[in-house]
Amino acid sequence: MTFAEDVTADTGTGDLRHPALRCPRCGGSLRDGDGDGAGAGPRRDGPPPGGAGPRRGGTPPGGAGPRRPGLLPDGAELRCAGCGTGYPVDDGIPRFVPRDNYAEGFGFQWNRHRLTQLDSYVGMPISRDRLMAGSGWSAGELRGRSVLECGSGAGRFTEVLCETGALVTSFDISSAVHANAASNGRFPGLRLVQASVYDPPFPEESFDFLLCLGVVQHTPDPERTFKTLLRYLRPGGRFCVDVYAAVIAYPHLRQLLRPFTRRMPPARLYTLVERAVPRLLPLSMALSAVPGVGQGLARLVPVANHRHLGLGDEETRRSWSVLDTFDWLAARYEKPQTRRRIRGWTEDLALRDVSIGRRRGMYVIRGVK
Repeated sequence: MTFAEDVTADTGTGDLRHPALRCPRCGGSLRDGDGDGAGAGPRRDGPPPGGAGPRRGGTPPGGAGPRRPGLLPDGAELRCAGCGTGYPVDDGIPRFVPRDNYAEGFGFQWNRHRLTQLDSYVGMPISRDRLMAGSGWSAGELRGRSVLECGSGAGRFTEVLCETGALVTSFDISSAVHANAASNGRFPGLRLVQASVYDPPFPEESFDFLLCLGVVQHTPDPERTFKTLLRYLRPGGRFCVDVYAAVIAYPHLRQLLRPFTRRMPPARLYTLVERAVPRLLPLSMALSAVPGVGQGLARLVPVANHRHLGLGDEETRRSWSVLDTFDWLAARYEKPQTRRRIRGWTEDLALRDVSIGRRRGMYVIRGVK
């Protein structure tokens, strides 16, 4: 079955509402300035449009068209009916964290590289293949179901989820949510929120699927992050989370540079990376082509090498390398994990049908709550 055929398979519920937003401080209901309830969004019968599969090449439809208006008008405020705390709405997106937080570098990179990794822009199903292969889910299973995406970045996986016809709630702690809105705001089944993984503004046990890719290792406490996020998945719901493999399992020269680079202002570090990649990437590519040992040799050069993805042209390869090299070096936190430690997390939560697979430098954890 092709992805496009899978998208149209009638296996979802087709009758859902977004779980209503809740105050992350006290769990109370939120109201807008007029006293109306906020956060659930309109009911929809059947999947949103856009399920014919990703566009091949060019700018995604949401990149040039009108942006989705968001939950409330800009400048509005959500206020908790319980404790009275107010939460601002920035450009249509509710914000439950301070503007300045530990993820400043991520907001910088994703707004700078809003389109770089979108399948619809690259013209290759790279993000779709990673999501579906890692999770073991199908588009037909996701259609019409509620999905929580934790740490969305610029929305490369948001796009894939929305194209299945899922009802997607996606959040990020950084200003990357605005890049996501600009690219994926065309999907009526998408809701975006700026929030922390430790205090998501949602009722617990309210989502059918949970996805968290490229996030856990960049949070202050990965174990707490993993266990907190699983609270928002319904019993019987399915999850897919990945995390960097421990240094002993995947050593890389970048780890020697991070104590210095993670303290640099994002704009300055980005300039250095942008200058270094054109010089170092050809060397990394040559080393990675050595039979048998190429992957290990490439780690001796501190730039991201995507040779395995088969990106079509030099400009695209360079852009991906700049983005991911900056991502490696700028993150305030990088806390890789061992398989044994991850297994312990899943056992503590009594998760079922757990699989912990290795994908290059990542462990991919999936299972059922």
